[in-house]
Amino acid sequence: MEKVVLNGHRLDIEAVYKVAHGKARVELCPTAMEAVKQSSDFVQAQVKKKRVIYGVTTGFGANAAKVINDYEQAQALQRNLLLSHATGMGAPFDAPTSRAIMLIRLNTLMAGHSGIRPVVLERLAFMLNEGAYPLIPSQGSVGASGDLCPLAHMALPLIGEGEVVDAGQRMPAAQWLAKHSLAPLDLWHKEGIALLNGTTVMNALGALAVKEAEQLFHLACLSAAMAFEALCARSEAFDARIHTLRRHAEQQYTAALIRKATEGSHLMGLQPSALLKALPPEVWLSIQQLPEVARRLERLAEGEVEPFPREVYRLLPLREQQPSWKQWQTIFSIIEKKISPQDAYSVRCTPQVLGASLQAIRHVRAIVEQELNAVVDNPLLFVEAGVALSGGNFHGQPLALAFDYLKIALCEIGNLLERQINKLVDEHTNDGLPAFLVEDTSGLHSGLMIPQYAAAALVSENKVLAHPASVDSIPTCANQEDHVSMGTIAGRQAAEILQNVKKIVCIHLLCSSQALDLRRKQLGDLVPVQVGKGTDALHGALRRIVPFIHEDRLLHRDLQLIEAAYEELAALASLFFGEIQNLS
Repeated sequence: MEKVVLNGHRLDIEAVYKVAHGKARVELCPTAMEAVKQSSDFVQAQVKKKRVIYGVTTGFGANAAKVINDYEQAQALQRNLLLSHATGMGAPFDAPTSRAIMLIRLNTLMAGHSGIRPVVLERLAFMLNEGAYPLIPSQGSVGASGDLCPLAHMALPLIGEGEVVDAGQRMPAAQWLAKHSLAPLDLWHKEGIALLNGTTVMNALGALAVKEAEQLFHLACLSAAMAFEALCARSEAFDARIHTLRRHAEQQYTAALIRKATEGSHLMGLQPSALLKALPPEVWLSIQQLPEVARRLERLAEGEVEPFPREVYRLLPLREQQPSWKQWQTIFSIIEKKISPQDAYSVRCTPQVLGASLQAIRHVRAIVEQELNAVVDNPLLFVEAGVALSGGNFHGQPLALAFDYLKIALCEIGNLLERQINKLVDEHTNDGLPAFLVEDTSGLHSGLMIPQYAAAALVSENKVLAHPASVDSIPTCANQEDHVSMGTIAGRQAAEILQNVKKIVCIHLLCSSQALDLRRKQLGDLVPVQVGKGTDALHGALRRIVPFIHEDRLLHRDLQLIEAAYEELAALASLFFGEIQNLS
């Protein structure tokens, strides 16, 4: 298994994701551990000299003026801190989030400015490598002084308190320690506050959300490309020359993804003239009876754009005379809708919209990765200078603002995809596809009518969750901590929005794959119906998961199957776009 070596300075989102999902083990850098030991020794020396250091020989928060001179009482203070601060509420964090919290806290402490012994860090690393994690309630943090409440729950198993989850089973921490022949640790001076103070929980939420948002972005682009092929969308909207002039790298990148996914497609950019030329001679013979109609159609076939004459419909062969009468009627309907030289914004502006979301995701990534290697404890120890300084590095404002931005970016991905879903199912906007993407348009079958409702509900729910958490603050600790970030709430909301947008992507995949099949059936042998390599790969993967919808069936089952395969489909998109990702 891959190793992630922690030294307090080089942790990145990829490493967090791997350890969080059990795909990498943790090692502690020996050189960094020397610095950790020195900071712990420094604390012990200061306590023995009866120096006043916040949180070491004083109470916490509004109790900071209360000095605790007795050596043993000052040590007991650290255990009391964990017990009193573990007041979390709500559902516990899942395994990846809990493991990410442990990892990021370890890395912060490895920087050597926190006054904690190596043995404490070794115990945390051991738990991570054994696949176990503390049970951490998700509610209770206001984001300053950091994530005190959830981090107290993270630290409880070290002293034999709280609960641990091991191989999916909850058990008392003392039982887990006994299982591994380990004794609970007695915390030394400074070690309790070192474990609790900082932005670790919100940063764990952000790191995982950023990684998954990037995966979601690429799958959304590939699914959008499939929808565009089903709509025979105009390819010029994705021409590199257009996007170069806008100068936004993420917009250019998104357009490049669409071009790559649809490369080799005969549906993308399908011209009305190509459809006209494919009509059989007997249809053209009937049209010749009306010289004016014939003139307009000939000019259209040559690439000129004119309003489509509705009189042409009555010239189609009668139903009883021509078995493919319905197909010809459909072809004329498609031609009429394709007269306009440009598509709706939900298609044409996809690079601009999704590119802006990617720009936001990358901005948040940079902030999160800075914070992964930040020392966010308080007070901080500077051993060489012989000082302990109190500050506010635990305040989560940089992350809170970033996560609110991430929430908006994710919402916009969902908003755009929902509009594309609506365009696909609405016969007035889907360029000749059957209403609600069902072949039988008699009204007997509702087809994909209601999945669009579900997508609409999800985007509306996201709009509520997108309300910025960072604009709120409420005083705590007798007004000593009178401004807080709410960054952990923002991180939790970002994670919730992310899950909702994943569901929207699944609905989009169901609709776009159905629409593509219907378009191929419509055009039959009239024109080539080859699709792009990316579209073809995604469509093939989906058809191995759910079949074409011929008539109404329990669509919830289809959506559940697609949702269960989400990771596989996201990996397919990332693999397909891999070369371009490396160049971006």
